[in-house]
Amino acid sequence: MKSTNQNSAVRVDAMGHDGTTATYYGAIEDIWELDYGPLKVPLFRCQWVRLTGGGVMIDDSGMTTVDLNKVGYSDEPFVLANDVTQVFFVKDMSSKGKKGRGPDEPKRQVVLPGKRKIVGVEDKTDEDYDQLDGQPPFTVTIDPSILLSNEDTPYSRSDHKEGTIVRRKYVP
Repeated sequence: MKSTNQNSAVRVDAMGHDGTTATYYGAIEDIWELDYGPLKVPLFRCQWVRLTGGGVMIDDSGMTTVDLNKVGYSDEPFVLANDVTQVFFVKDMSSKGKKGRGPDEPKRQVVLPGKRKIVGVEDKTDEDYDQLDGQPPFTVTIDPSILLSNEDTPYSRSDHKEGTIVRRKYVP
């Protein structure tokens, strides 16, 4: 059974042979486990977002956004599970088409960090890590989706029948 509620997004920080660095973003499509007897190696098969051509952008506020329709790197879909960091893709309501002028779905997703990696920092152990279930602090001066949305519930999910709707009072 496939979950429609899980946001299975990952980030990989890579370095080229010449020392240049790049951050790749992708959605996990499949999880494989290579079995070498006593050694098991988990792999993620991902659909990667192109780094160029508007696939990954950083806006004026420093927020990273991705267009999941700008797919690239299909010749390298696999990544070791240990090499990725979990991130979350959240619909960027500011990239939503104007009413009557195209699709009502946002074109872009905002990339938010996942759970912090703290094992090995300040003598933290795996047990300490399991107790830390919070998200890292995330601050933005102005949330553009709140400013641009006239809806009562800009943060509601419609792809499942569970969860919470965050309501806000609209003040014109």
